[in-house]
Amino acid sequence: MIEGKIENIAGTEKDWPADLVLLAMGFLGPDHNVSDPLALEYDQRSNFKAEYGQYQTSVDNVFAAGDCRRGQSLVVRAINEGREAAREIDRFLIGSTQLP
Repeated sequence: MIEGKIENIAGTEKDWPADLVLLAMGFLGPDHNVSDPLALEYDQRSNFKAEYGQYQTSVDNVFAAGDCRRGQSLVVRAINEGREAAREIDRFLIGSTQLP
């Protein structure tokens, strides 16, 4: 099995009668439908590779923050990274920033 990829294993299927099924699958990483065509680099866990504090990916003008960069975490951390990324994008576009 490739890390981060779900594969069916023949002969392991089971039928369990149920009235309600809740799936707790966890976070499998960001979707790569947009990032693959851009040729973004990924880390070992298939997150978008971007240095903390800079947030710029391996592709010029493309930034990443929050869960897609660091992996599943608390929403307050994702919000904080989003604010920090906005500051770095401002600095990138304007040359300086007044954002905290």
